[in-house]
Amino acid sequence: MLRATSEELLDHDLGTPAEIRASLDDLWQINRRLGGVSSNLKLLERFFEKTGRRSVRILDVGAGDARLARRLRESLAARDIRAEFVALDRRPSHLGNGASTGPLPCVAADVFALPFPDGAFDVVMSNLFFHHFSGEGARELLRRMAAVARYLFIRSALPFTRGRITRHDGPASVRQAYTKSELEALARDAGFTHYETRRLRPFRLGLIIWKT
Repeated sequence: MLRATSEELLDHDLGTPAEIRASLDDLWQINRRLGGVSSNLKLLERFFEKTGRRSVRILDVGAGDARLARRLRESLAARDIRAEFVALDRRPSHLGNGASTGPLPCVAADVFALPFPDGAFDVVMSNLFFHHFSGEGARELLRRMAAVARYLFIRSALPFTRGRITRHDGPASVRQAYTKSELEALARDAGFTHYETRRLRPFRLGLIIWKT
């Protein structure tokens, strides 16, 4: 199925505070129960396999309430890997919504004006976020994220829904999800030559860009 753009309510905070919290809770349940945590760990395993590193500094772009970043940090620590995460989201109201499991730096900023110097992170990742962008905007987003990173992970998925906002945004996300060939074409068109796409269970697709 080819991708079709659509507006999502959560992007614009179009809901009551309670509805927004419910939608962020839905996203966390998707990540916790339907492979979001495990698939991101699998992509990170590829980084450690290729680099031999046991420590990493990661920027999570479009991090929402940062619960995924916190859980990934815990999971990596259990594997004796030191991971320093920074969570970035455009909406201050989203950051920190989830229950904290320890301090984690959070930054509210526009992804097209990242407040970090080039090469500030080993890895930049985005989870259920990249599908919000199309055409030259998507290509420029890849370039901006790659500028502050050595490696870039993009992960998209077919979502399941519960709250009102998520019931609207879930089908919109499905329509906007990139196919494998579309992701690869975007990477090529953005000027990258070293990249991998990976099928991830249950309904997920990952893109890794390796900077030369």
